[in-house]
Amino acid sequence: MTQFPHDQFAKNLLESLLAPGGQVTTALTIDSEVREIDVYFNPNNDPSSISDLGLLARCASQPAVFEPFRNPVSTAEIRSCMSKLYDLHRETVRQAKKDGQKITDAELPILWILTPTLAAPTLTGFGAINEVGWGNGVYLFPPLQKTAIIVIHQLPSIPETLWFRLLGKGKVQQQAISEVADSPLDSPHRTDALKLFGNLRFILEAQKSKKSEEQELIMQLSPLYLAEIQAAEDRGRQIGERREEVLIIRLLNRRVGDISLQVQEQIKSLPLEKLDDLGEALLDFGGMDDLTNWLDTNG
Repeated sequence: MTQFPHDQFAKNLLESLLAPGGQVTTALTIDSEVREIDVYFNPNNDPSSISDLGLLARCASQPAVFEPFRNPVSTAEIRSCMSKLYDLHRETVRQAKKDGQKITDAELPILWILTPTLAAPTLTGFGAINEVGWGNGVYLFPPLQKTAIIVIHQLPSIPETLWFRLLGKGKVQQQAISEVADSPLDSPHRTDALKLFGNLRFILEAQKSKKSEEQELIMQLSPLYLAEIQAAEDRGRQIGERREEVLIIRLLNRRVGDISLQVQEQIKSLPLEKLDDLGEALLDFGGMDDLTNWLDTNG
């Protein structure tokens, strides 16, 4: 497992991204030793629901276990993750038999270990190789081990790897955060990712002792958090204005009769202060001419 609070952020981000595509379970408890799997994902029958997640979607195309590490994963930690995976396999097969079903080896989950960096001898020792078609940074163990390691700092800086690079450290994570912040406001998952980073910022700021990289992360996240607050306030104000427009148009329809679409558009184009003035003036209107004259004067 990674270190709190980055551990919780990683689990929350993966859960948020993968939830549309299937069942996501975090901190899944297995066996009598009460060990936990960080994130267990079981996809639904609609792969298109997470197709925009790039490399993450490819890793989640079948049942998957994700174990993110904040610091380089050790040999012992890799073995521990694999042990938990095989305990999960055993429990999955046992439950399937109990339910009168049969699970094939291909249906058992694959383990994806996420680490910022990792020494080449460790990868070689486990027989992990960078197979053609996966791109830099993705290392697959021999097939029957059903395990892979993603070395985040080796991933190319392309949109397909963005969601894994957000779980990196230092400049790699900072670059990924900037890419999310610079993406269009309506980009999928942008708001959720920035909200989670906002939560991480609060937790890091509350810590008495902070590492230099965490100080830098807080500095990067602070303006993003303020920008999100401003955006939320702007959205709230726009919603309030639209509601006021609808209310005034309804009142005018009752007061002066049905209003044409052209006149409605005139009303909607009024600034907020003029809209307030119209709300007061309409009480004195006797007919459509009064509304038209008012718009000619104040429009």
